[in-house]
Amino acid sequence: MKKIDFRNAFFDEMFLLAKKNKNLIFLTGDISAHSLPKFQKKFPSRFYNLGVAEQNMITVSTGLAMNKKKVFVFSMIPFLTMRCYEHIKIDICSHNLPVVLIGIGSGLSYDTDGHSAQAIFDIGIMRMLPEMEIYNPSDPISTKHICKIVSTNKNPTYVRLDKSQQVSIYNKKDSFKKGFKVFKNKGKNCIISSGVMVHKSLRIINELKEKNLKTDLIDLIKIKPLPEKEILKVIRKYNKIFIIDENTFSGGISSVISEVLVKNFIKKKINFFCLKNTQDVGNYGNREWLHKRHGIDVKSLTKKIYKLSND
Repeated sequence: MKKIDFRNAFFDEMFLLAKKNKNLIFLTGDISAHSLPKFQKKFPSRFYNLGVAEQNMITVSTGLAMNKKKVFVFSMIPFLTMRCYEHIKIDICSHNLPVVLIGIGSGLSYDTDGHSAQAIFDIGIMRMLPEMEIYNPSDPISTKHICKIVSTNKNPTYVRLDKSQQVSIYNKKDSFKKGFKVFKNKGKNCIISSGVMVHKSLRIINELKEKNLKTDLIDLIKIKPLPEKEILKVIRKYNKIFIIDENTFSGGISSVISEVLVKNFIKKKINFFCLKNTQDVGNYGNREWLHKRHGIDVKSLTKKIYKLSND
């Protein structure tokens, strides 16, 4: 099955939307993708490279949105979220403007570039903004659907895109309106994951199946606002929950799910497999090496989940 870059999946869909919506404008902080040149060529008056000046780019997007434009803003996640945080909070969110922030490099995507380029705290800080919606698609098809959804959003929106290429795990006819998808295997226990880690979770499920252990999987696509009632209805039936996340515990989907369960007085046996709460300064390696370092590689997780499932 063909692997597709998340950026191309998103921007190919955005290109089609721009043909129908003359108010769609794209801003980039000197970051590109293979699928963007055609947008720039077709709509030169709606494509702006504002250079390495991300804070200014947020302010520009605010002015455009105030003038009824649908603005898509693109940059690397650390620069788009952390460097621009106050501007997003004051300029975009306080006015509840429907600007779409597209961050590239979720989790450890920029593996060998080190901690300054990685995105393991962004969900936590963006969740703190009351008006902000957050999406974390897991494959090319869900990415295309999320692009359609956010193009009509009335609120500020943040979309995390992985820098990798992945195969599609969904069908074109699948609906993503609920904000999550369930892979049912008649399991008594369940893995909850999001983004590119869903692919790793599917591999783990197959490994467990070979050991005669059936486990279900929930792909959390919409992180905020979390569809609480719907997801709790699904979670309640499982004996044990395993959360696999390429973020730190604090602020990532580990804390997202924990908060919902505590708020609704639901007791569940939960095991968290996420990144250690450290910036890991000075430790450089590819993504798989980093996963092994943090104990979230397929082999380690399969062994741990199998043991915990049988305890």
